[in-house]
Amino acid sequence: MSSMPKKPEIKTWKDLKYGGVLDSGTSEYFHTGDWRSKVPIWQQKNCINCLTCWAYCPDNAVKTHQGAKGVERGEFDYAFCKGCGICAEECPVNNKVTKELAAANPGITPSSGHGMPGFDEKAAILFVGLKEAKEKFNVK
Repeated sequence: MSSMPKKPEIKTWKDLKYGGVLDSGTSEYFHTGDWRSKVPIWQQKNCINCLTCWAYCPDNAVKTHQGAKGVERGEFDYAFCKGCGICAEECPVNNKVTKELAAANPGITPSSGHGMPGFDEKAAILFVGLKEAKEKFNVK
């Protein structure tokens, strides 16, 4: 994990001159991932690098980096992950696998498909409970 940047000094209304302007806010300095009950697990071998998860993530949890083929998806930053599951719900790989499974098992969704035979092996993002994440996937 990278070290957190130094938190900027935030001015209050008392520090501003009449008609003053505040700098825009950012969540970069405020880690929000401690209250979740589930976490996404990225399975790189199944990922098609479409970056849909990055586009839908409501915070800075899906990391990217410059790779051989341009911008590539990286690991999750759990300091920012809220455990909402949007990444797993929107993943086209997960949706494809879910459609295959739903033909035989109606009612399956990407977030509930975990544990279904075939889903765990083919999905790009698993959405699991904290206990399983720690024990099986070594997430801290």
